[in-house]
Amino acid sequence: MSTALNTANLLIMFITMINVAPAFARVPDPAPCHAPAVDVYTKEDFPPPATGDRGFDVLSYDLDLVLDPGPPSISGRIDMGLRALHQGLQLIHLDLVDNLDCLEVKADGVPLYFEHSGDSLMVHLLQPLNAAETETLSIAWEGRPLPHGSFRAGLMFRRHHAGTLQDPSDDMPIITNVSETWSAHSWWPCKDHPADKALVSLSATVPDTLSLVSNGTLMGIEPSQPGWTTYKWREAYPLPTYLVSVAASNYSVWTEDCLVSSSLGPDQNIPLGFHVFPHDLPDGQIDLAITCQAMEFMTDLAGPYPFDGEKYDQVEIFWAGAMEHPTVTSLPSMFFTGDGQFETLLVHELSHHWFGNSLTPAAWKDIWLNEGFARYCEALWLESSMGREAYVEFMGIIGLDHNQDMFVGDGLLGDPDPIMPNLLVYDKGAWLLHSLRMLLGDQDFFNLLATYANETQLVHGSVVTADFIRVAEQIAGRSLHHFFDPWLNTETVAKLHTDVQVQPQGQTGTVRFNFQQLQEVWLEMAIPVSIHCGPSETSLTLVMKERTQEFTMELDCPIDSVTVDPEGMVFMERADAGARFMDVIGPWPNPWSSQGAEFRIYLLESADVSMSIYDARGRRIHQGGPGLLETTGPAHEVENTPHIWSFSPNEITGLTSGVYWFEFRTGGHRSVRKTTFVH
Repeated sequence: MSTALNTANLLIMFITMINVAPAFARVPDPAPCHAPAVDVYTKEDFPPPATGDRGFDVLSYDLDLVLDPGPPSISGRIDMGLRALHQGLQLIHLDLVDNLDCLEVKADGVPLYFEHSGDSLMVHLLQPLNAAETETLSIAWEGRPLPHGSFRAGLMFRRHHAGTLQDPSDDMPIITNVSETWSAHSWWPCKDHPADKALVSLSATVPDTLSLVSNGTLMGIEPSQPGWTTYKWREAYPLPTYLVSVAASNYSVWTEDCLVSSSLGPDQNIPLGFHVFPHDLPDGQIDLAITCQAMEFMTDLAGPYPFDGEKYDQVEIFWAGAMEHPTVTSLPSMFFTGDGQFETLLVHELSHHWFGNSLTPAAWKDIWLNEGFARYCEALWLESSMGREAYVEFMGIIGLDHNQDMFVGDGLLGDPDPIMPNLLVYDKGAWLLHSLRMLLGDQDFFNLLATYANETQLVHGSVVTADFIRVAEQIAGRSLHHFFDPWLNTETVAKLHTDVQVQPQGQTGTVRFNFQQLQEVWLEMAIPVSIHCGPSETSLTLVMKERTQEFTMELDCPIDSVTVDPEGMVFMERADAGARFMDVIGPWPNPWSSQGAEFRIYLLESADVSMSIYDARGRRIHQGGPGLLETTGPAHEVENTPHIWSFSPNEITGLTSGVYWFEFRTGGHRSVRKTTFVH
């Protein structure tokens, strides 16, 4: 059993302990994955901030914070530079949760009228701005940040004895934040949308027993009032609000110079910094030792470190996941085991500096451009460091091994619901890239990754899926519509009928492949084949550009056997494959209401079937299920009569309108169905 498999299995155990929905968490991701254990939220508790440009572009945020761990509170002032995008701009719509108090808003020292309610901060300018005219707002606020968003995060105040389960006498504070997706405004006023990137400086005052790490370059450390110290950081590259970071504790710190050279760009000397809790120092020095090697891997893959001239820090936090804050990745305490078993997590978060931090999605629906790419970088790292077998095993783990339905029922990759937590964007996103690699071939595919990551108009800007498709089609020299559209905008899985005919001709031979896709929406796809002639083997990749296609190969050797998809690495079902052990069809109706939902269940053998329901935040809200069901036979045989199983919403107290996932399990078999309930 390889390291890849061991790591994945341990992470699966971890995600089970924190009760994240298997509907989203087939293999837990090193990025955010934590769901609340106690508080009950509805989707409406943390609605996304307003979209659109709101009439202005934020140019800069200068934050001046005081972070007090006891009792936990934040007070601060921010100078926000902005530019009007439209003529006559007079109302500035910002985001700030209503449990924090906005104390004042000024422009040029003059107080401005503002309204603060419903997580919106509406500021009225004294005079309207002309298009392209700039203004600077100075905003003061204070309060105690509360858990926020899908991950019950935001700005978090914790202590070692409670947070890390170490020495009970260790009462040192831990202050950190995780703001993905839109939880930045849960602790500071901003325009909380990923498309509006701005330059950020951050000055933070904390107790002098702590050190504080943030994005960019440390500009200075100054004593404040007795017992307090101020850390001043400045980021030279524009950031979206969700990637602004603070992390403070009594860290043990060490550094390393990392000189990387790449054929894709100039040599870079990147200062590495490591910040771990004192009790994790020995383990941390082992687990983080591969950082420079991982940096070399990424620069060879995707080009120069995008934050050239700045450091790359990694900082320990106590939380259930990691976060790719630019130049200062946050890693969870569970990472530090002293044996490097979670090294793919380190690679995942580092890779986001190219895919997510430099190229930031302009809209959350394109989040697969972050997570699918980072997940696939994990697979490429294993292929590079451990060989092809580890790569194949990892892709299986995040694919069919843990999702027999091949993501059917999990939603659309190009428009996921919910945005987070949703491992569809990680795992199916990685499978899209793997499939694209087979379609283009290694040379064009890796050229695509480097070109996309370094395209001038995209670097340190905002991207959408169409940008990646455009670059891919440029590299391919043709339209890839029949590849991308089914992957992103449908739940299509190719169902492939194969007919292979071999005609031996003495010392030569001919093989004819007849491929036909049987599913409703056909897609362009690559199919590896292996042709065996005695001890020799010929490997080819056949590209289907039509629903039905024939390929003929003539070889200068007698053909012994032919294998289609020898590694099992094509995202498809075989038409001649055996029936699934369990098929669940439904519900009817969908959307469903107080009248309930009905499912049809087919089983190859009698089995005990359980059912769990998960909400849009990944929390399991109900367990139960059909129980022991008798054999029915495969779903595709019309004469078979399924079990009809009905569910009543009366079984769940206080069920509100929204999206829910029904997960059916029996043994190692699983089927997920996405539903909508209308109260």
